[in-house]
Amino acid sequence: MRAVKTNAIIAFALILIITIAVSLSASGQMTSQSKTDELLQNLSHNDSKVRSQAAWALGKSGDAKAIDPLIAALEDNDKNVREWAAIALAKIGEPALDPLQAALKSKNDSVRWQAAAILGMMNDTNATDSLVGILKSNNSTVRYWAAAALGEIKDNRSRDSLSSALAEGNDAVRDKLGWAIASLPGKETVDLLIELLQDENCSRRTGAARALGYRADEAAVQPLIAVLGEAQDQVRREAIRALAAIGKQATDDLVKALNESSNKTQEAAAEALGRIKDDSAIDPLIQAFQKGDSPVRHSAAAALAAINASSAVEPLILMLQDLNAEEDLRSDAAWALGIMRDKRAKVPLITAMSSDPDSDVRMNAAKAVKSVDGISVPVYKV
Repeated sequence: MRAVKTNAIIAFALILIITIAVSLSASGQMTSQSKTDELLQNLSHNDSKVRSQAAWALGKSGDAKAIDPLIAALEDNDKNVREWAAIALAKIGEPALDPLQAALKSKNDSVRWQAAAILGMMNDTNATDSLVGILKSNNSTVRYWAAAALGEIKDNRSRDSLSSALAEGNDAVRDKLGWAIASLPGKETVDLLIELLQDENCSRRTGAARALGYRADEAAVQPLIAVLGEAQDQVRREAIRALAAIGKQATDDLVKALNESSNKTQEAAAEALGRIKDDSAIDPLIQAFQKGDSPVRHSAAAALAAINASSAVEPLILMLQDLNAEEDLRSDAAWALGIMRDKRAKVPLITAMSSDPDSDVRMNAAKAVKSVDGISVPVYKV
């Protein structure tokens, strides 16, 4: 996965340069045949700077004769030469499309992923089938850039292949696959992703939830809430992120989910509401804190703190002071007041720290007092 991220950073810089290069005017004078031959010879020069300059000049020339040598230069041992060769191919434009598609079959993985990246930036819909073909490559970087290119091209013919590839085990590649599917136009894309939330493959469910987050379509709210009780944590995490991306349009349904029978659903719904930061969720979150189990209370408290719900401070203080309440509830109230850091809680926390009959409550109250005072210490529930 680290290699994919490293290559992704390199390729991002490469693509940025390509984009700038393609936008430049191509109205310069075509080089003479003799000059082209000289530049082609310089692609094999011992000095990498000379090779880089030759690659760029060949791109400016627009001479199709340079395409195959430039593709070969994608294997150069110098990164700058490879980047300038890629830029040159993009600048030559349409005549390079078919050779670049052929390069997707190269035995060199570096050539394959660079060819995929260039084709994506050139929005070559004719490359769709070829790019789909390398989604099954053994090399994760090749798969990553095939997905990235298909997301740039936005050809609906790739939808089924991309969704099938969501079973991908590499998280970075699966993320890019999700982005690529989400980029495809049409209601059919959302419908397919919603269907995949119930797929038997956990990775595919995870990828579908992530893609729905990229899409941020209100139609996905209920299906995403339905998987908040999912046994697999990674699916639940992505569903929470997706609902947060959809935003306030999901608030009402998430508030209803706070009353679900599943504690996992309640906990996840509270977290999503905290990420959305909708003030209308404050009262329901306070109620969830009062009646939920410990994980639900923690999630509700964190959500209230994220919303910056000062109106929740007084109810939490009352819970802390109610010695008839369960010890866990008072302890969580102290914890919540600590993460909110509201000065109104300082005296009640000091009182609880010194006089509450339960040791856990006293400990969490002591930590919360430090937090309210601005002392940089972790506030953990014991």
